[in-house]
Amino acid sequence: MASTPQTANYGAISATPVYVDDPQPAYSGSSVVAASPCSRCRRITSTGHSESTTSNFTRAEAELVPKFIAAQVSDEELRLISQKQGPGVAAYYEQQNELIAALLGVNQQHTDDVLEQQSEYRRLRQRQVDRAVRVSVAVNVLVVLAQLYAAVSSESLALFATMSEASMDLLSSIILLLASAAARRNDRFSLYPSGRYKLETIGVIVFAVLMGTFSVALLVESVIALVSADSMPNNLSLYDALCVIGALLAKVVLFWYCYTLREYNAAHVLMTDHRNDVVVNAFGLTMAVVGKHMMPWMDPLGSLIIALVILRSWVHEAWDQIKLIVGIRADPQLLQVLTFTALTHDARIEKVDRVVAYHSGAKLFVEVDIVMPPETPLVVLHDVAEALQEKYERMPGVGRCHVHVDYEVTHRPEHQNAAA
Repeated sequence: MASTPQTANYGAISATPVYVDDPQPAYSGSSVVAASPCSRCRRITSTGHSESTTSNFTRAEAELVPKFIAAQVSDEELRLISQKQGPGVAAYYEQQNELIAALLGVNQQHTDDVLEQQSEYRRLRQRQVDRAVRVSVAVNVLVVLAQLYAAVSSESLALFATMSEASMDLLSSIILLLASAAARRNDRFSLYPSGRYKLETIGVIVFAVLMGTFSVALLVESVIALVSADSMPNNLSLYDALCVIGALLAKVVLFWYCYTLREYNAAHVLMTDHRNDVVVNAFGLTMAVVGKHMMPWMDPLGSLIIALVILRSWVHEAWDQIKLIVGIRADPQLLQVLTFTALTHDARIEKVDRVVAYHSGAKLFVEVDIVMPPETPLVVLHDVAEALQEKYERMPGVGRCHVHVDYEVTHRPEHQNAAA
């Protein structure tokens, strides 16, 4: 199956590409940080040469910015709306405020020092993600050893399920670590000129398949133990329980750390994994205790439930990653930000003809068609389009952008064989 990329075809749009009162949920500015225009954006002088300029306040921006500011809802107004019209209506206006904030920040002027600070911030966050992956590997080794001791010592099927799940977690961390290292290798003369960032998505899919296979095997073992007539209490001891509790606390700390980095794909997968481990370990220990002191059949029942939870979680995760690598469209709210960015990028852009944004793995591929006057010199067309491309590619989550320049919007749609 193939996903249709989200497309905005605005034709003769000149000043109103974004409808703030659209009842769709607004785009959160936390996911896409508004990028500043390139400080090297150029204009043609009377001598025919291009020179740098940082002033770029377009007519469309001058018309729209006051309307956006007037449409913002204050915190006090949000509180009154929540009381009179309900929290759902207030949440809509709060999301609209976030969209307006993202749009207002699109063309804020930044100095080179600020741009360097933003670049340094992204490098810092990436190092934190790499650290999260490495720490997860180290902690998972200790967790597997602790839970292996508890499972073998107690002979509890529920604890064996948590130990097996922890073993697969260790494998997942290693897969993500290798995929992340391979994705950072970007040799322009290699076989992969666009980069290897899709390896991370493929690694998650491979791991999800392994987890699904493991869950099915665990389901079979649990059913066999449940239907057997000689269910005996397990041998859970205090030391076994302490091992599981220690693993549980370690997973809580890792979940919190990865949660702070959840906008990155690898950290988001680890966050989901650690969250599931917290639930699984707590539930597995509870069922093992109940199985020993009250009802022996609760132990294999706990193993069965854990296997079902693991299977459901990773089937959902695999489907999400498959949609990314197939090319699912970007959020409509992000499309609004992208369109507004193009429209207000340069005063010489007359119209925004088309905006396409879709996933290529964890990152986005953006394609924008803009319209400029036919008499515009080639050097201006090049500099305006290149600056817009750089602006998009500085946005977090955007892997590649193509900007096409045209002089009219009456031609037939391009790329007729795109679905072939």
